[in-house]
Amino acid sequence: MALKVALFCDGPEHLQPWMLRLAEGICRHADMQMCGLIVSADAEPDQAPRHPLIRFWWNFERKFAARPQPAESDMFADILDTLPAVDRLDRAGIERLGADVVIDLSSTGRIDHFASLFRFGIWGPSVVRHGVGNAAMQAIVTNSPVTEIQLVHISGANRPRSVIASAALNTKFIVSRNHLFMCEKTVPLILRELKRATLDILDIDALKRAPETPKPAGAADFAVYLWKFAAGMGTRVIEKIATRLGLRPGMFFLKTMDSDISGAEPSVMKAHTAPSNEYYADPFLWERDGETYCFFEVFDYTTQKGHISVGRLAENELEDVTPVLKTDYHLSFPFLFEHEGELFMMPETCGARRIETWRCVEFPARWERKATILDDVIAADSSLVQIGEDWWLFTNISTDPFGEMNSELHLYKADGPAMTKRTPHALNPVVFDTRTARNGGRILEQDGAYFRISQDNSHGRYGYGLNVMKIDHISLNDYRETMVRKIEPDFEPGAIGCHHMDSRGEKVVIDVRRRVGGYGSRAGRADAGRLRGRN
Repeated sequence: MALKVALFCDGPEHLQPWMLRLAEGICRHADMQMCGLIVSADAEPDQAPRHPLIRFWWNFERKFAARPQPAESDMFADILDTLPAVDRLDRAGIERLGADVVIDLSSTGRIDHFASLFRFGIWGPSVVRHGVGNAAMQAIVTNSPVTEIQLVHISGANRPRSVIASAALNTKFIVSRNHLFMCEKTVPLILRELKRATLDILDIDALKRAPETPKPAGAADFAVYLWKFAAGMGTRVIEKIATRLGLRPGMFFLKTMDSDISGAEPSVMKAHTAPSNEYYADPFLWERDGETYCFFEVFDYTTQKGHISVGRLAENELEDVTPVLKTDYHLSFPFLFEHEGELFMMPETCGARRIETWRCVEFPARWERKATILDDVIAADSSLVQIGEDWWLFTNISTDPFGEMNSELHLYKADGPAMTKRTPHALNPVVFDTRTARNGGRILEQDGAYFRISQDNSHGRYGYGLNVMKIDHISLNDYRETMVRKIEPDFEPGAIGCHHMDSRGEKVVIDVRRRVGGYGSRAGRADAGRLRGRN
């Protein structure tokens, strides 16, 4: 029997785009049924903070920096006219809906006293229940490494609340965008927990964590925020100027050593830096005929696109660097795998809105496109691994209008390396945390255990750090992992991040990020000059 879901809102005409995306997701799920709306007939929703100064600035930002994208909600629109709608004070009408759970999206009245009528109670997203912008503002002014969103369970008006699930997001320095980002990411969080309820594996009685309530922002918070806003805008202007001058802001470079992942120490590794107006990132190692090769992304600051190159590692020197794969869209993360004696690459091709595989025609430099694995999807840093008898595709998919791929890890069980059939995990995203979700390399096997290298994209920075995550359990209804090592950018002066690591044989490679890379060569300065000339 389908899970019956009702929405409590200020009225259908007041549903924001992210709320419509949520409603559409419920309508599209085969095991869920939208059974009705509970509305506040007297609602006058005001989506702005209460403090007058903050309200003024909020409306200014929302006009220029945080406009929500319209939602496509055809299925919800088709049933809206026939969907029962009852007033929030009509207890008998609410009971007749027969809802298993109510999602509270209302900005005004509460129906907490009716929570016992529903099998799973009332679920209140923190972005709605904690006041508009409060959590988004506090994350910025307190320098929080992440912004947390919570889904709160309400079992009654005077009963303790508990957290059903939470997600950690990288904080955006513009408060209205941070809030809108939180709203959009609330959609996959709610849908995942509804899927858990349909599988009857959501144990409401076992919930223990109490929700956190951010304090309303005041004048002092607003003053701090304005300073941080100005600093954030200034940093971006400086980075653009540095890019035009060929100084390579935020430059990645590679480091290697003879070791494995457990013994890799970034501070003593050999550095390999791009010689021109580029950077090197996302390295993968491959052995062939007694030689070790490194495939990696080469990002061109002039074109703002990446391509794939390969170099040979000899005595920890990176030699004979050669481009091997260039397209009219950005390429990175050249994940390599072998099948039936042939070598394949599954690079990141999110700019083409698909996941592709390429076959090696002549090692290492000639490749041809083999197949499209997933189409019409914004996905990053995909990796394939066989664990036991099963093949698993790990990928980071954007489920929001921001195109953000750092906070959600999605799993698919595949029918083999060709990946012609893929079964999505029942609880995607299986990891919902910007500190651990995004893949930072291949899945590595050691002594029968499997380790996922992941990125830490917190502290307002892409590629802040690295994690080694031990996979404890994997199945189509469950996924669990434990962090066994963390690498932060404190191992050398000037480092601001490290976000990828790979190991093969007796070699390990990582990439490291600097605040400013500086001029690579005369060619780098020439590229910058041509860029200035075009502008």
